[in-house]
Amino acid sequence: MNKALKIYVRHVDAMSLRIGNVAKFLILAMIGVLAFEAISRNFFNSSHIWSLEITEYINVTYYLLGGAYTLLIGGHVRMDVFYTNWSAKKKAIFDIITFVFGLIFLVMLIYGGSKSVIYSLKYNQVAYSAWAPPVAPIKIISVIGIVLMLLQNIAEFIKDLAIARGKDTSWIRKIGDRS
Repeated sequence: MNKALKIYVRHVDAMSLRIGNVAKFLILAMIGVLAFEAISRNFFNSSHIWSLEITEYINVTYYLLGGAYTLLIGGHVRMDVFYTNWSAKKKAIFDIITFVFGLIFLVMLIYGGSKSVIYSLKYNQVAYSAWAPPVAPIKIISVIGIVLMLLQNIAEFIKDLAIARGKDTSWIRKIGDRS
């Protein structure tokens, strides 16, 4: 495999791993906000209009920034009825074929998301709620998460090419289920 491709894969894998390891702590932030709201409402008879919506925003951030990490560790859903019993080479060939669909989907999401970010920034778009927070930050995070997913998808494609071609795969970081 080309040295530049190996460097790309190593850097994207490392980035996805770092971002995923940070993003998983957003669950604690979400729990903290919900606990704060529950205690505030039940013990002090004071609820906050922002708590549910900020929890949703944290969840979206967690989900989208964790997408590339989930791809890296082999955590996305697939039809394991057949896939599990296949050889590494057959899995790689199947993943190469499905890569095209993922690529098209992610590029379309980036295109639409970017247009939505531009619109939100241009018109200072806010959520339709009592709290009415600006939506541009969460849309920007969404596009960043999708770009990270695209970069990791390309890295997985490169790994699959090496496996399918029977090349030396000792350079592939053994994080996900690539056996």
